[in-house]
Amino acid sequence: MFTLVKMKDAIPIPADQLDKPRAVAVSHQIEDKYCNRVLLEVGLCVCLHELTELGDGLIYQSDASVHVRAEFTLLVFRPFNGEVLVGTVHKSTEQGLWISIGFFQDIYVAPHFMPDGSVWDEALELWVWKSEYGDAEISNNGPLRFRVNECIFRKVTRPLNAPPAANAELSLAGASAEDGNEEVEEIPALLVMGSIKDDGLGMVVWWDRQQEAEGEEGEAEE
Repeated sequence: MFTLVKMKDAIPIPADQLDKPRAVAVSHQIEDKYCNRVLLEVGLCVCLHELTELGDGLIYQSDASVHVRAEFTLLVFRPFNGEVLVGTVHKSTEQGLWISIGFFQDIYVAPHFMPDGSVWDEALELWVWKSEYGDAEISNNGPLRFRVNECIFRKVTRPLNAPPAANAELSLAGASAEDGNEEVEEIPALLVMGSIKDDGLGMVVWWDRQQEAEGEEGEAEE
């Protein structure tokens, strides 16, 4: 789920930070720049892991900052395909499930990657797995185990919450206009596609109950 990535960058230290030890000032600037940021085809940067090398500081004309060439490693979130993780249901819609693992919520499970027999219940506004053993809700009332199918990266050319340019036409999927107000569904820079279709996946409580039932049957046979 996590990996270490080596980076090289010229880190600017603002003039009001020059009184701090150079390693401390550089570390703070690296974290401000990279933490909670998605690097294309790399992953979501979580934190600075280690500052490995610092070069000399350079001052450029008309710039009060000191630019320090640094080498460092970042702790990055990028689950591998086939990895099994545990999270909770963040949002349920007719289009599928959105799962949260606490610090990351852009995990999507499409209906065709849910157990066979899963249907959308309009009254409950939940997905329900209908099987020969009865109905089981896929809700946010407990942990959910899922398998990673794919990580999809999207190049972001401008902030998603920035106002559109004058006379620009919105082309993002999910754009709608009601009462003159435009609502645009944000497309994440990193989208993790998941599945809960196989045995052992889905709500953890489903399989805990099955194990308890099998254990009781085994004790009865003895």
